[in-house]
Amino acid sequence: MNANAQRIKDYLLDFYPPEEWPTLLHQAEEWAETQPLAGLRVLDASPLYRNTLGKFMPLLAAGAEVYVPRRTTMPADPATVAMLPDFGIRTAEKGQDDFDIVLDCAAQCSRYTPALGYAELTRSGVPVYERARRPVIVADDGRIKRVETMLGTGESFFRALAQLGHSDLEGRRLLVVGYGKVGRGIVHYARKHGMKIMVADVEDKAGVLPGDVGFVNVNDLEDLNDTVLHAWCVVTATGRFNALHNRLDVKDVIASPVLLANMGIEDEFGTKIPNHRVLNNKKTLNFILDEPTRMCFIETTLALHNACALELLTADLPSTCLPPPPDVEERLLQIATTHGTGELRHLHLLLGHDSE
Repeated sequence: MNANAQRIKDYLLDFYPPEEWPTLLHQAEEWAETQPLAGLRVLDASPLYRNTLGKFMPLLAAGAEVYVPRRTTMPADPATVAMLPDFGIRTAEKGQDDFDIVLDCAAQCSRYTPALGYAELTRSGVPVYERARRPVIVADDGRIKRVETMLGTGESFFRALAQLGHSDLEGRRLLVVGYGKVGRGIVHYARKHGMKIMVADVEDKAGVLPGDVGFVNVNDLEDLNDTVLHAWCVVTATGRFNALHNRLDVKDVIASPVLLANMGIEDEFGTKIPNHRVLNNKKTLNFILDEPTRMCFIETTLALHNACALELLTADLPSTCLPPPPDVEERLLQIATTHGTGELRHLHLLLGHDSE
């Protein structure tokens, strides 16, 4: 393993035992031997926190020149950003557009024209990339992303509430808006906390919800607003900008004591709800944490995002959005479940029976 990759490994082992990040460690060791990205320039727009360094380690070990965007809309840890030059991570120069691969998050870097293509980390970036003129592999379309967005994001939502002083949860009413991967994860942990839970969505989810979870259709505005005003906390998890725009009785909601929180990248409450009325000024709530998603829950997703870079080396990929290859995911999941922490034994829930 080259010096920069080794420095990252040595640094992170002081914080995370090997069983917390087995797929990234395995990926780095394997790619150090094969050098699949030797000489390629890779621009990586992942949110910059300490565990993100673990993502950069295999890319560096593979021989890539790794860059981060000059400007980013993603939250970041200033201490981690300051350390990047110590590990050989470069910042893109103004006007630079000579990258071979862009590993993007929320389509921040869609303006670039990489020679080989893109890999997008999140669902929110897909609408932008549907018009791309290069191949785009969408990590969010795979099974692995459920580990992060359900176990990881669900756990971190409640960790963030606790950091804000809201740890007494049993019996409190929670409304989860959106029942995709993030919403399911929040419901999973809310049930563990003994909360009274309602889910709001545009599609009828009553048949797939756990028996102790209620349902309200967001298009039934009277029922939706009554549920909001009787909740202790409302959290949005739709992945859609303005998801609740023109659906809320704004004056009543603003005046009420209900906590409002957003777990999506976009402003899901809409412009009529002022920023200050939502926890963390409408930004994704778990980004108030030093580690927004714990390493054991996010590292397999980070390894998948990296693995998508190798798939872009295939010359005949169409210029469209593509899912990650199932065999790539299965190999990474096998490493995670064989060598990872006991918490990853919950994968059977997420990858098969996630409504239980």
